[in-house]
Parts: sequence; structure tokens; C-alpha cells
Amino acid sequence: MVRFKDCEGPGVVEHVLREKGYRVSYHNAYDERLRLHPSAHLNFDLIVLLGGPQTVADDSNDSFFAPYYELVENVLITRGRKLIGICLGSQIVARVLGGKVTVGEKGPEVGFSPVKIKNKSNPVFAGIDSSEIQAFHLHEDVFTIPDGADHLLEGGFYPNQMFSYKDKAFAFQTHIEPTLPMLRVWQDVHKEFIAKGNGDFSNLVEDQKTMESSAKIVFRNILNI
Repeated sequence: MVRFKDCEGPGVVEHVLREKGYRVSYHNAYDERLRLHPSAHLNFDLIVLLGGPQTVADDSNDSFFAPYYELVENVLITRGRKLIGICLGSQIVARVLGGKVTVGEKGPEVGFSPVKIKNKSNPVFAGIDSSEIQAFHLHEDVFTIPDGADHLLEGGFYPNQMFSYKDKAFAFQTHIEPTLPMLRVWQDVHKEFIAKGNGDFSNLVEDQKTMESSAKIVFRNILNI
């Protein structure tokens, strides 16, 4: 697990991993004293790049992101390895695959809103009966879908919400992983950013419960692919 901010953890992802018998360890990218091990892709079956306030859209940050770009490149060419990118993590994956990451023209997308499943036959969505799933949004940067990737989830505010690449990389612009305690922390930590958008938090508890139910199915499916 690569964390780019201390409060942006894996949430439901970790629950599913431990349920499947995975051992979980963390690398805190925000800690300047730490360096990513260059062989990390050989030591872990799954790499998860999480969210954070940094931006891939600004080339001046390339030196900071360079080890994580290299990590993604190595996972993609290593047999038996998978990668999940969430929010900032998804933008790192998109950039490595040749997608463009830019600041969204409509400003921040925050709060709950459903995202549409573009291909119900994709095994990522096996066991989900609905044509959409509930999601939580907390971003302003957006990515284009890289060549060769499958566009899996589509949003109403910003369309590109998830893609997969050759069943190796699964990139979520949106969040489906937060637990209820995580969301309550985010409401405080990110309150200034949230205030810039028009997010719906009116049914926080119920929306999170609905989101978590489908998130567990999606993440279990990814592990089984």
C-alpha cells in the first residue's frame, strides 16, 4: 500500500485483502525520510497506490513521482502482479500508460453520486445486478482513458471514473473504498476543498453503506481475475 496522505488509507480494500489471506504493508510516500524499494514489484503480488493532495498534472512534481511511475511500469511487465490505483494513484497509472492528466475544467467533484457501469459483462462487475454503483468523489484533476485500456465506470460530472488495462492495472478516479470513519475524517481534513464543490453529504451513512456493499464485490472480483 502506497499512501500519499496519512488519512487516505485503503479502507474496504484492506478488509477484502485480509479476508483473502493477504499480508498488508505500507509505504508512506509523504514521509520525505523514506525511499521506495526499487524491487517492490518483485516482493508483492499486489500494489495499491492510494489518494493524496499531490498532482500529476504539474510536471514540476515529476521527480517526486518518478519512483512510482517506475513501480507501475515494472508491475505491468512482471508476470503474476497486479496494481490498483485510486484517485491520485489512478492518475499515476494513467500517465504511465500514456493518458493525459489535467485539472478538470468544471472544478472540484465532491460528495456522493452514482457512476455508470459501461460494460456489465466485464468480470470486475460479476455479482452486481444494478447498472450503476454508488461512489464518493474528492478530486479536481482528471485523466483521459489510455490507449488499450477499457473504460469501465462513467460519471455524470466527469466521465472518466475507472479503467482497466490488460487485467493488470485497475484505476479508479472515484472512491468506492472509504469506510464511514474515513469519510468523517475527510469531511474535516478536506473541508476547504469540499467547500469548493457542490457535493451531496445529506445521506452519508446510508450512501456509504450502499457503496461499501458493491465495493467489496468489485475488489474481490479484481483479486480473482
